[in-house]
Amino acid sequence: MTHLELPLTPLHEIDLVEVPRLQSPAPRQRIEGRVSLSTAVVHPLTPEEAAGDETEWLGFLTAEAPHSDYLLLSLTCAFRPPANGDPFADASVGVLLESPGEPADRQPIAWSISPKKRSHPVERSTTIGLSAKLAIVESTLEVTPAQGREELFVVGMGERDSDPEWRVKATSRHPLIGDETFTVIVKAAAGAPAQAHLTVAATVQHRRFGLIPYRADLPATLRTIDLRRRSDSQDGGTAAASRTGGT
Repeated sequence: MTHLELPLTPLHEIDLVEVPRLQSPAPRQRIEGRVSLSTAVVHPLTPEEAAGDETEWLGFLTAEAPHSDYLLLSLTCAFRPPANGDPFADASVGVLLESPGEPADRQPIAWSISPKKRSHPVERSTTIGLSAKLAIVESTLEVTPAQGREELFVVGMGERDSDPEWRVKATSRHPLIGDETFTVIVKAAAGAPAQAHLTVAATVQHRRFGLIPYRADLPATLRTIDLRRRSDSQDGGTAAASRTGGT
């Protein structure tokens, strides 16, 4: 197994802007200081990194190299509702992958995503595991409620598509608060430009007005990520990769 130690990149506060509704004319409400998004980490994977100790996969990944590149993209979203304020009901983080100017058969896809599901929030992690099949191995423990029925806190979808998404939902046991790290391995045509366009949305449970949907007003530096730009050229330091044995 390959273990990649990723840097803790800076978190940037982002504003949430109320989604327009027919019954709610302008001006739209803007919420500040409750959601932060990290500078994205981008790390191109070599065949050796992807294969790790599973040497039987190295030949396949090396043969793939002339045709496909595998790029790891990781980012963290932090939810910080005030102690006595209106809570988050749910949120979503979406990624739209694109190779500008390339034909449809050379557009990137999400080869693997993490998490695919999580039953409660966990502390921010800086280490992930990759299997030789380029699947992201969860390194954090999932805990399910003791009463039997699992209440999912995070659900990821869109593997093998160009638009993966994670949906986060408050449960009866856990409010929507804390840091969540989202990771995708992108399969892109070798040498082709590759970008990731991010969207963040959240629904707030207001005491007076009920459920109100918001979208994040992302600055261009957070909204569009050049997947060909290594993280050691971004703020937050170099992405250090190390291979260790594992099961």
